Amino acid sequence: MTEGRESVSHPMCLEVCLEDSQLVLSSFTASHQGPITLEFQPTQGLGWDYAFVTIEESDVAGSDIERLRTELEHDPTVTEAEYLGTIGDDNRFKLRFEDGVPLFPPETTEMGVQVLSARHADGDWNILMHVPTHSTLHEIQSHYHDHGITFRVKRLHIARETDIGAETALPPGQREALLVAYRNGYFQVPRDVSQEEVADELGISKSGVSQRLRRSIDRLIEATLDP
Repeated sequence: MTEGRESVSHPMCLEVCLEDSQLVLSSFTASHQGPITLEFQPTQGLGWDYAFVTIEESDVAGSDIERLRTELEHDPTVTEAEYLGTIGDDNRFKLRFEDGVPLFPPETTEMGVQVLSARHADGDWNILMHVPTHSTLHEIQSHYHDHGITFRVKRLHIARETDIGAETALPPGQREALLVAYRNGYFQVPRDVSQEEVADELGISKSGVSQRLRRSIDRLIEATLDP
C-alpha cells in the first residue's frame, strides 16, 4: 500500500521557519541584525562541512570586514572563516562548521531534495526546499524532531498536473534573466556560471542581473506558495 501511495505522490515546495540555539551560526545570528544568506556546497573529503555565507551590510570598510570575520570565528559552530569579497552590500565568507545542528538534513542530495534558499532575517531562518515525495517530507520533519529543533511550516505547495505555470506572472526581463541563468547552470551546486557571465549574455550590468533574479524568484514564490 505504501508503494501505491508513493507512486502517485506529487513534488512539493516547502518553506520552513527555524529558531533554535542548537543550529549552526546561532551565536552569530543572535548578535547580528542584518539579513544573512547561507549556501552549502559539497567539498571533496569534507562533505557538507563548508558553506558560503553572504552578510548584507552596507558601507563596510576594512575594519568592518575584520569585525565580521572575528564574530563568525567566535561562533562555537564555526572553525574557519575566510573573507571572499564584497559586491554592493553583500559581504561573502567561506565557513567551515564543526558543531551545531545543520539547517537541513545532510542527506538532502540522496533524498532528492533541492535547497532553493536559506536566509536568516528578523530572528529566524527561512529555508525553502523542493521536496520530491511525501515520504521525503517526513524524513525532513524527523531531522528537526530528532534534534529537538523548533520549526514551523510556513508554506507547503503541492505541484499538480493542472497547475498553471507561474512563469506567466513574470515580466519579460525577469523571465529572460531567470531562464538564461537556469540554462547556463547558475543554480547548480557548484555554479557553472557567475552573475557577471549571465550579465554579459543578457547585455546588462551585474547588479541588474541580481535585481532581476531576486525579483523573479520572489514573484515565483508568491505565485506558487502563497495560498
